[in-house]
Amino acid sequence: MNARKIVICAVLFLTASALLLHAAAENTGKPKKELVRIGVFDSRGVAIAYAHSSRFIDELKSKKAEMEKAKAAGDKEKMQALEQWGQQGQEKLHKQGFGTASVSEYLKYIEKDIPAIARQAGVDVIVSKWDITYQDEAVKCVDVTDLVIKPFNPDEQVLKSIEALKKTKPLSEKELENIRD
Repeated sequence: MNARKIVICAVLFLTASALLLHAAAENTGKPKKELVRIGVFDSRGVAIAYAHSSRFIDELKSKKAEMEKAKAAGDKEKMQALEQWGQQGQEKLHKQGFGTASVSEYLKYIEKDIPAIARQAGVDVIVSKWDITYQDEAVKCVDVTDLVIKPFNPDEQVLKSIEALKKTKPLSEKELENIRD
């Protein structure tokens, strides 16, 4: 091998080595994170919007009609079951509307709307704000409560109640227990 070929090979080797070292140096630093946008909603607002929705009101009317039918038939067992359903439902709504209990059962009614809500808000994920345990600085949270409750068609009074609720802390389990007492 002549001297010229040796020099060319050495230059190519050194150039390739320098490029590899440069690439390795860039990759050993912290990887750049893309900003993740998370849509967060106040589950209390969803509970209140649902509790005033036509779907819920229709369910209550149906249960009331069942109760009247059970009374007329003298079906005490059915009446007791319906009363228990009402008490448990009320307790659950208190935990959801004033605490941080999950409202996922109501979100199933608007699941077809959720992708459009995410697109409108420009978010990658939608979760209850009470379900976030940790948030990295590369995550941006966007309040989507108003967009999530909209499909329940809340009236102006309900919207005002939800807006006021957003400014308060949820009640603790202990405080919720005191509501019943």
